[in-house]
Amino acid sequence: MTARDMAWRSLGAAMTLGAVVATLMEPAGSLLALFWFLVALGGVLLLLNGKRLPQTLRAERRGHYHTAEAVHAARIKRGRRS
Repeated sequence: MTARDMAWRSLGAAMTLGAVVATLMEPAGSLLALFWFLVALGGVLLLLNGKRLPQTLRAERRGHYHTAEAVHAARIKRGRRS
């Protein structure tokens, strides 16, 4: 795992932990709880996928219809297969 990948995963862990703590500090039934839930969900996605998530979002934003192939091509271009 590269340092960049570890940084993205650490950011995901921090987002998840921060969102859970913020949700527990809010009063029950608050609309902010929904916001913190979405932040925690985004954190879990970053925690699991690491640097591949921003790369996939960039490929989607650029209009690639075959996002998986675009991500694979970027990996091959960098000279890695995993």
